[in-house]
Amino acid sequence: MKIKIFLFFCLLLLADVDSYSLELSLKDCKEMALQTDEDMRIAQNRVNQSNLDKGVAKTAYLPKIDGMGGAFYLTPDPSMAGMMDMQMRGVYLAGFSLTQPIYTGGKIINANKLAKVGQDVAKEQLEATRMDVLAEAEKSYWMYVAVLSKIDMINSYMTQLDSIYDYTRSAFELGLTTQLSVTRVETRRSELQYRLRQAQSGADLCRLALCRIIGTQESEPIIPTENLEDNVSQPGSFAGIDSRPELHLAQKNIEAKKYDVKMVLSDYLPMIGLQLGWNAFGNMKMKSMVEGPDGNYYPYTSTMNYNGFVGAVSLSVPIFHWGEGYKKVKKAKIEIENAELSLEKNRKLMELQAHQAYSNYTDGLELIESAEKAFSEAQQNLDMMQDQYEHGLMTLTDLLEAQSQWHSSYSNLIEAKTQYRINRIDYLRSVGLLE
Repeated sequence: MKIKIFLFFCLLLLADVDSYSLELSLKDCKEMALQTDEDMRIAQNRVNQSNLDKGVAKTAYLPKIDGMGGAFYLTPDPSMAGMMDMQMRGVYLAGFSLTQPIYTGGKIINANKLAKVGQDVAKEQLEATRMDVLAEAEKSYWMYVAVLSKIDMINSYMTQLDSIYDYTRSAFELGLTTQLSVTRVETRRSELQYRLRQAQSGADLCRLALCRIIGTQESEPIIPTENLEDNVSQPGSFAGIDSRPELHLAQKNIEAKKYDVKMVLSDYLPMIGLQLGWNAFGNMKMKSMVEGPDGNYYPYTSTMNYNGFVGAVSLSVPIFHWGEGYKKVKKAKIEIENAELSLEKNRKLMELQAHQAYSNYTDGLELIESAEKAFSEAQQNLDMMQDQYEHGLMTLTDLLEAQSQWHSSYSNLIEAKTQYRINRIDYLRSVGLLE
């Protein structure tokens, strides 16, 4: 009775372990990676910053209103001409000003256009980061699936060996074969167990890598819901690199350099501004001696208070700066040329990379076809060898060799399908179409 209870609790424990396993599709993994990746958060923050920069640039069109105020206490009282003293104890000053730019040489307009380019750059950087995260997540997912497939393959191989071992052991007990044959099968089983442990360790490392990418705990068991057989299709025609974010970034860099030239030019053009204000001050006292009608001098105090509006239009015209503006503009134009040269260089490299990735992608499908053919032939050969061995028409050595070829061709097929997935990811990333 105690044994039955113990077995019952063991089954419950196993059920709990299975219930904690996380079943994930490729789509699930990519969505989780996008939500938890730190680089994605940084890129999104840059987009938010660029939006704020654009908002700041817009405010330059609007008038600026500033206020000021102060109080003064000065002692001793300063003496003025004659017998006059100025008392500045508790003098106050207050006011506000409104400044409106009228013409700034195009600086405000170009600053807003440059801020818009900054927004576009941040969005392209976000898109490039998104594709990098998707590529890493998808590659990790398929690598994990591939290792699990190899574990299944080794287990299938082990089942075959167990069957051969049982048959060979029975034949030895009946005196139909030697102990050497049994030992050879046992040796092969030991080698396969070692490979199985290696594959299991590799699977755990792949699982840990996937957990890191999708933001789950390292102890989280993961069960992929997709396999290498799904969605293996013929590649379409070469798409070109026009959708690649890195190309857009290089183009935006040129656009920004052109606005930089205009910004430099605006520093050496006339600027017109309007300023309006209201100022007030008071409690400034003047003390002096004033001659009275009787010819005597009497003390006199007057308090000065003032408030009023003031308006002004200012004009600033650069006249001579020893060629400073010309040199700065020329330098900025050289930056445009460098950006254009960099674009052409990077375009060629990106096109070369994309064509190579496309070639690998198309070759990958051919490798799968070759691997499938080799595996089919190895499977047929193994079935034939197995049947002939059981009828005493084939040696153990030939059967073990057939199994080894089956294992090798199966492993090659898994690797070919995995490489096809990776090549597909690299190609779509190289042309900016990875979703």
